[in-house]
Amino acid sequence: MLSIAICEDSVPVQSQLENYIHELFGSCPVEVFSSGEELLSCLAGNEENFSIYLMDIALPGISGIETAASVRARDPYALILYITDYREYVYQVFETLPYRFIIKPVDKSIFQKALSDAMNYCTDRTKMFLFHIGRTQYQIPLQEIVYFESHLRRITLHTQKDSYTFYGRLQDLTARLNPLFFVRTHASYIVNMEYIRAVHETETELQTGGHVPVSRKYRAAVRAEHMKYMKWRTMHDGL
Repeated sequence: MLSIAICEDSVPVQSQLENYIHELFGSCPVEVFSSGEELLSCLAGNEENFSIYLMDIALPGISGIETAASVRARDPYALILYITDYREYVYQVFETLPYRFIIKPVDKSIFQKALSDAMNYCTDRTKMFLFHIGRTQYQIPLQEIVYFESHLRRITLHTQKDSYTFYGRLQDLTARLNPLFFVRTHASYIVNMEYIRAVHETETELQTGGHVPVSRKYRAAVRAEHMKYMKWRTMHDGL
């Protein structure tokens, strides 16, 4: 089940966010923390992570940005929504890969729309990609797939830790992959846009440190799709 952590030092805002969450998702587990230290201490004592973090930037002690950086180092799949009344911070936090920004005072409809989008995003990216190697069936969460690479009739699926090669055609994968997350960069490559750090003239630079080719045929589409993805991924709600 998806779970939410609220990291906010204002008690009235804590209550407001909890009420808005429970109106939308009544059974969703929610835990409230008044400081970054409190949240990180809780995480240190548990193997499980929260699915979504609602993070105030201006916290007592370590800031929300520093807290989010620690969360991101622990969990690369964490979804972080910043809730702040400091607009000038918006462009200082992209190293933590925020999902959305919501400006205080929190508007109920804006907040619930952002949270609903976040819930759907979490659900979509944890869906499984199924494939066979010989008689063995494998399933890999979509969020763990960095890119697919094709050579002749074989496809290699790359995660950050492992690679799997199976028979198939890259063209046939298109219908199985959510175009919101995956983009074709080359006749032989499909990339998860979550892992793209930058799109260059002839290659994409990945968050993992690797590079994937971008052919002339797909270059304009890759740039357009990645820009659309990033705008959606870090939409500034309430700005």
